[in-house]
Formats: sequence, structure tokens, C-alpha cells
Amino acid sequence: MTTWMIALVVSIGMASQAQVPQASTAGLFREHLADYDAELRRADGRVEIDTLVARLHDLGVTTYYWLIWHAPTDWDDVKLFLPQAAQAGIDVWVYLVPPSESPPKYGSQYSEPFRLDYQRWAEEIAKLSLQHTNLTAWVIDDFYANRAFFTPAYLREMQTRSKRINPSLAFLPLMYFNETTAKFAEDYREVIDGVVVAYLQDRDEIERTWAVLNDADVVPPSELGFPPSTPSQAGDFVRASQSAQVLPADRYTLSFRERDDFTGPTAGYHFKQLLVDGAVVWEQDVAGGPAGWRKVVVDVTEQARGKTGVTVAFRLFDKKGVSNFGVHWRLGDLGAENLRFAADLAAPAKWQPDRRGAFETGFGGAVKEGRRRFHIPFISMTAGDIREFGERHGDPATPERVAAQLRLSLQAWREGKCDGVVTYCLDKRPQSPTFPLAQKLFHEFRSTPSKTGAAQ
Repeated sequence: MTTWMIALVVSIGMASQAQVPQASTAGLFREHLADYDAELRRADGRVEIDTLVARLHDLGVTTYYWLIWHAPTDWDDVKLFLPQAAQAGIDVWVYLVPPSESPPKYGSQYSEPFRLDYQRWAEEIAKLSLQHTNLTAWVIDDFYANRAFFTPAYLREMQTRSKRINPSLAFLPLMYFNETTAKFAEDYREVIDGVVVAYLQDRDEIERTWAVLNDADVVPPSELGFPPSTPSQAGDFVRASQSAQVLPADRYTLSFRERDDFTGPTAGYHFKQLLVDGAVVWEQDVAGGPAGWRKVVVDVTEQARGKTGVTVAFRLFDKKGVSNFGVHWRLGDLGAENLRFAADLAAPAKWQPDRRGAFETGFGGAVKEGRRRFHIPFISMTAGDIREFGERHGDPATPERVAAQLRLSLQAWREGKCDGVVTYCLDKRPQSPTFPLAQKLFHEFRSTPSKTGAAQ
């Protein structure tokens, strides 16, 4: 084989692995205020398109995420919805469910008509976007839980097919906060156009997500966790330990703030624990309880009296093995009465981690120094549905708390820490108590553009 032929073969091979041309986001995320799903339907199951468009216009959003799942006619209905949405100045993102939310793994409903053929979906959505220019992007739900299917190579082919038809059509996976890691960004940044990140609990999570997706400095979290879709055995654990000097006194206490992200009823598996010199002095099942921060105060006089020093540890411990039970436990604001720590929870790198099994932790890790090589736009999805809000953020699940969480994301958007905001399943019925609160917020924030939007 001649030298020029070898060079040609190498060139072709390299081209096949080349970065997928990403959609131009100029304008795509400008004033991206959106709503998802909870479409209004007629008695025959078809979408009440006129009413839905009117309610979205009243709500003040610029984009609607159209879920194709609830009825076999959803693909037909989005074709009817698009021109009316365009007249109202509303962009549309098509939203599909992944294999884990489709037969045979789950239920009896697919995203019809192309089901699990996402390569075909990529082409058909791109064709439709040429007919309706307000169809600007598409999303796949629960992406990372299906990453064995949606490999970077699969996405590269999917994006190639889509952008061959419409280079401007964007694709974004739906992710959760704990899945949005530096590894995810490195693995997928060349084959996606952005990310929708669901149910960020507070501003710290928004800031951390922004840092990861902008290749900025990322401080490891003071967190212990266990990944989903992963087995464990009884006795598996992860622990973070720190030494403390015992000062002369009659009473010793420890205090800290903690929260975990599991609010379901499944009990008897993962346990949160505080240990002093190996003895469990506080314990709580991750099951139930609020998703917000709470303060814990523990009297450790018995464990510390008469000693010059003790070892304090936070541990996440499995009393029974699991097969698919992800959880993350965050810790902060360590306080002590008559105990002096070498480092507090604001310095997780100075704690000593150890583990058995597949548990994860941010303790003991060094700061990841960013190089600002990329910017992956991200949309913050916040729960607009009362039931879903309760599952994600705990009780009380009230319209006022839904609105407060929406304001949190909108404020971050205004300050350039996310590229848009979308409400999950906001109740759009006339009697909805949540709709007017969200409506007021969307109109308030539309009057002042975000730093991100202004820069695009």
C-alpha cells in the first residue's frame, strides 16, 4: 500500500471519530423559560391544543417540552401543535422516554411510533424541524441510567444523522445532579449540545453543576453515597474520619447539618451513622423524612470523657444488600462543644475515607482544577407538580414551596449560573393553585434578561 493510501485510510478513521458538529446555541438558550408535559387532553385522549397554547402563552414561557409517551397519537399531535405554538412565539422541544421507561423493562407504552429506534427518531425529528423552525431541540429522559445503551459512539451516530438533515437541531440528555460529573462531561461533551439537569436542591448544587459543565474548579463535596443500578452486600459501607482533641470539660457534644436525597418509604437498607471511636452514637435510616437540610445535635460525653483525643466518623452503612438503591448523603456545618477538630466539613479533602463495596464519597478528594476548555449549556428543571415536588423535596409540598424552588433556579439563570429553567409537569388546569404563582415568576424574570441570555 502506498504512503498516500495509508494516509487516506488513517484520515478516514480519524474522521469517523471526529467531534460531532454541535448545534449553534446562539439564540437557542436566549430567555429559555420553559414548561414540560402535563398537557391538557380531550376525552378521546388527543391533546387540547388550542387550550394548551393559550395556557402556555398566559404562563409566560418561551419554550414547551412536548413529551411523546402518554398516547400513540402524540407524534401526530405535535405536528398540529407546532404551527400554533409558532404563532404564539413558543419554541418546542420534543421529549422521549428511554429504554428503562419502555417495554419490556417498564409498563406497556413506548414513545410512538419509532419506539426504541433513536437513530430513526433523530432523523424524523430533524425532518420535522425543517418544516417547523420553532422545533429547535429534543431530549431523552433518564439518560445516564441508560448510558450502557446511549454510549458516546451511539450518540455520535445519532447526532450525525440528525445534523446531516438540520445542523441547527440540538440534542440534550436529561440528567440528575449526582450524575452530572466531570467524567460525564468528558465522555459526552463532544456529542451533546447541552444538558437538562433535574431537581437541583439548592444554590450550591446549581453552582457545582455550572462548574462541572464549564470545566471550572470543582471542590469535592462533603458527601457519602451509593450509585443506582448497583448491587451491594450487607456490611458494605463508606466512611469519612477525622481526629479531634478532647478539651477538659464535663460535657461534650457534636452537631452537624445533614440531608439525603431519598424520600421514599423503602426502609432497612442504607443507614446514616455518626461514630466516635468506632461506637455508633447516632443513626438514621435514609427512608422517608424531608429532603431539606436539618440540624442534628448528639451528646458524646460518654465516648469522650477521660480521653485526650477521639476519632469521629460519618458512615453510610448497608444492613441489607441492595440491587438498585441510589442515595447521596450530604453533610455540613460541623460543630463541637469541648472538642477541637483538625479540619471541619468545609474541607472534605482533609478527611480520611475508607469503604467496602461500591460506595462513593467526595471526602479525601483533591480540588479538580478547571481549564475552561468547554461550556456545556444546562437547563435547570424544577418540580412544578405537587406530588413530584414532595418526592424530591419532602413535605410540606405546597404551591408556595414549588414557587420558592422555581425562584431559586430563575435567580441563578438571571445571574448566568444556568442557561434556562423548565418546570416539570406544572398543573395548567384553570383551578391550579400553582399556575398563578409560576406565572407571576416567569413574567417577573422575563422582564430582566439573564447574564447568559444577554451574552448570546
